[in-house]
Amino acid sequence: MTDAPQTNAPEPPPRHIESAALLQGAREIVIEHAGQCYRLLVTKNDKLILQK
Repeated sequence: MTDAPQTNAPEPPPRHIESAALLQGAREIVIEHAGQCYRLLVTKNDKLILQK
C-alpha cells in the first residue's frame, strides 16, 4: 500500500474576482460545475444568490 507524498507547501490564497467581471452588466449568469448548472443572481438589494 502506498501513501501519497505529503507536502508542507502552503495553499495559495483564493483568487479574487470582482462580480462585475463575471456578470459583465447582466443580472444573472449560469455557472457550470461538475456537469450541473447553477444560476448566480443579483437581487434588487444588490446581493448575490447562487441557485442550483
